[in-house]
Amino acid sequence: MPRWKQLLTPAVWVFYVAIVLEILFMISPFALYFYSLYGPTLNVLHLSPWTSWLTGFFLPHFSATTSPLLGYVKGVAGILILSGLIGFAIAFVQIYWAKLFRKGAVTSGFYRVVRHPQYVALAILGLGTLLIWPRFTVLLMYVTMLFLYSWLARHEEELCLERFGESYRSYHDKTGRFLPRRVERFLPGSGGGRPPASLLGAWLVLAGTALALGFLLRDFSLSQVAGFYEERTAVVSPALLSHEQLSGAWAVAQTAPAVAETLGRDKDSRYVAYVLPESWYLADLPAEPYRSGTGGHQTPADYDPDRLKVLLTRARTHFPASTGVDIVRRAYGREPLFLVHLNLGERRVQNVDTPPAHVVWGDIPTPMF
Repeated sequence: MPRWKQLLTPAVWVFYVAIVLEILFMISPFALYFYSLYGPTLNVLHLSPWTSWLTGFFLPHFSATTSPLLGYVKGVAGILILSGLIGFAIAFVQIYWAKLFRKGAVTSGFYRVVRHPQYVALAILGLGTLLIWPRFTVLLMYVTMLFLYSWLARHEEELCLERFGESYRSYHDKTGRFLPRRVERFLPGSGGGRPPASLLGAWLVLAGTALALGFLLRDFSLSQVAGFYEERTAVVSPALLSHEQLSGAWAVAQTAPAVAETLGRDKDSRYVAYVLPESWYLADLPAEPYRSGTGGHQTPADYDPDRLKVLLTRARTHFPASTGVDIVRRAYGREPLFLVHLNLGERRVQNVDTPPAHVVWGDIPTPMF
């Protein structure tokens, strides 16, 4: 057996674990400790403009949008995750029941439709986790995982043909690998094996297509988030505030002496200002100390539209000449500067706080919007 085939199975699981890794970290009560090790690994990507974009997100994570389509993403992700788990469990029981009682090749149930329902279920589960935590690195890992599944499936089929002979060949010819036969036969490259060089070319095409779609989704998402953009500052809001609220809050925030001094002194820097309702708390923004019992987000719908706060951050970027929306597109992180509490109705600053240096999990790349 070629050496690359021997390495295939562990490689598949390494990529799969990498995809769900951040999700497990985020829901774990030990997230703080996990990220103390995992965060620096992601931050290595920030050393170069060629890789810093990989830690960015291509869908909104904590921001509301005006798009009904984007509003359904997390619900669809939950359905995909649940469906993938159930499908994998059923296929798993079928396979290991047959192995335990030596019933031969499994060709019933899910396996009557496709030859590898377990991989299909894991792909569905992986897609759900990708939609919940849509980082570009996770997207590339997901594409790579799908290709590794493809090679692993071919290898397993070779073993089954050797073990079960013509009975498996007959089953093989009647079913599709990952999709029903009548669908899969119309797809390019659905039959036979391909050498590693050919697979690499196909991976590059699919990875490039997936990334291009990711960038398009990011641009669409930013167009649906409440915000406006100046030459040096991007002003955005996780809430669906009006342009009048955003521009008014930003104008009032700039009357704070500390803010005005910083903006006047550091004219070569680029900034991202987040405007939030006073009662809102988001763990992914370094605005305030962690609030236990909030589940990471506290976004009551009945907030006072005049009581707002502005988190001013300096964008971390390899492109200091960026302007407008490109400030958000090209930023790989942010340095919190001031948290300005204000009364928009009275157009006055109430007080200015110093925000924490980073989010509760440490200095790690979190979503920009």
